[in-house]
Amino acid sequence: MTFLAEDSGHNLLRDFLAISTWQSLVAITIFLSLQVGLWFFLKKYKFAFMYRVILGMGIGLVYGIVLQSIIGFPGEEDFKEMLKPGNKLYWVAELNIWASFFKNIFINGVYLLTVPIVFIAIFKITSKPGETGLGRITAKGIALLLFNVAVMFTITFFLGLLFKVGNGISLNPSEDVPGRENMPLPQIIWQYIPNNFVGALAAQAIIPVMVVGALAGGSVKILSKRKSVEMEAIRKSMNTGWDIIMSMLMTFMKIMPLAVMSMITVSITSRPIGALVVVGKVIGVGYLGVALALGLLSLEVFLSGVRIGAWWKKAWRPLIQGFATQSSNASLPIAIETLTEDMKVNGKSANTIQPISTTMGLIACAGVQSGLATSILWTGNTGGVVQEMGLFTFFIMALFVTVIASLGIAGVPGTATVVTVGVLGGIGFGVYAGSVLGVIAPLDGLFDMGRTGANVVGGVATATIVAKSEGLIDEDSELLTEKGLKKQKLIKEKHLLKDNLIKNIGLLNSKANKEIKNKDLSQEQKNIIKNNLKQDIKNEKITFKNKLEEINKK
Repeated sequence: MTFLAEDSGHNLLRDFLAISTWQSLVAITIFLSLQVGLWFFLKKYKFAFMYRVILGMGIGLVYGIVLQSIIGFPGEEDFKEMLKPGNKLYWVAELNIWASFFKNIFINGVYLLTVPIVFIAIFKITSKPGETGLGRITAKGIALLLFNVAVMFTITFFLGLLFKVGNGISLNPSEDVPGRENMPLPQIIWQYIPNNFVGALAAQAIIPVMVVGALAGGSVKILSKRKSVEMEAIRKSMNTGWDIIMSMLMTFMKIMPLAVMSMITVSITSRPIGALVVVGKVIGVGYLGVALALGLLSLEVFLSGVRIGAWWKKAWRPLIQGFATQSSNASLPIAIETLTEDMKVNGKSANTIQPISTTMGLIACAGVQSGLATSILWTGNTGGVVQEMGLFTFFIMALFVTVIASLGIAGVPGTATVVTVGVLGGIGFGVYAGSVLGVIAPLDGLFDMGRTGANVVGGVATATIVAKSEGLIDEDSELLTEKGLKKQKLIKEKHLLKDNLIKNIGLLNSKANKEIKNKDLSQEQKNIIKNNLKQDIKNEKITFKNKLEEINKK
């Protein structure tokens, strides 16, 4: 029954207001009333932000499940028909339009701030005179991210084999493969270098933005030697810009409980969750892999010497953000803010590793997803074609291709599809990608929520662990005990001492090479310069050794 609207043709109520039936009006009114009520409830009663978000999530979950029960938990085909005007379930599609209001405002707002946050964060750490160790921090971060991908691929793959996740599923080869093929490693690297300054900022591609920020910051650092006053003014303006961006972020964070409520409701009412009966084992193994990924990250954080309870007290926020938005990029501002403001992790680690983690080494969208997909392929019915390779060879090839593929994927919804196609194509079974994705697809949206949450936490954990190893956790952080904070100070002193040694040796070499190039000098004079250089370097190393011994005695 329609409400002041026709079933076909253009209609103001349907096409402009998106309220064309009485069911739409009732469902939308109830939903908006719940949101208004939640807003005023949160205004009146002040409690921890975590519980505000969980409350919004709970209301959205209950409302979504109630609606699914009302419409009888329809299947995938019914949901496809739902989007057609005149269908008996079209009112659910109209509800989702209204329910997406705060969701899209929040996500668009966060996306709005992602590029400026990444650019300014990288600029700040690369423009500081005397700043060292960024290369080492970056290498450590990437290595740990890729290690986690390899571990979670292995765990999820053998979980899939243990539960025979593809048992009874017929996988048919097809040339119609969605997504894209793998790119050669050199191509992945050169595409990270932007060919358009404005285009790099507008495209929301994180690593190219980091490259632009590093180039700008590095140039300011170089020019500081000749134009110290002007460059210091630029650095101060960037610090002010950072404060403004963080203030804008906090404005959007105020509506996060409403946004999460919207996200959960839309996620449940726009997908055939009744398909759990059919593909429950697949999604169950997938979420078990996600849970184990979070367990692995917790273990690594604990073994690094960080207080795991205090860490999770702060890390839940980026986890919820990733879970709700299904986008590592959209979660990036909250993750960086959590690391730097809540956990007191130095920006050298947080501002470098967290942005990288949205593109490289996604622990769940690469590790868990690929492990699940390849285990479906191995245990599914392919007529023995896949098994001819042998389990060990199949596993090693899939592991290697997964790690390589995880170097160049974007942290946005749909990433897992790209990984699946790339990995299956990389091991020579790309023709089965469509069939494998068909098994996961009915509930991929719900699975993606867990995957993205784990991806975001993976970056937060890696940034924390690397910061701990570099002595970059601030003295007022709750992550470490008093003894741990003292150790941090010593670790930082050691790294600074080593970095200064490398810097001083570099300056001595540069000075000596410049003197040797003087054509007016005789060979004997040049030899004297070389001998003096050797002695100076030796003295620097002796000084370094003595100071290091003093630090070790503390």
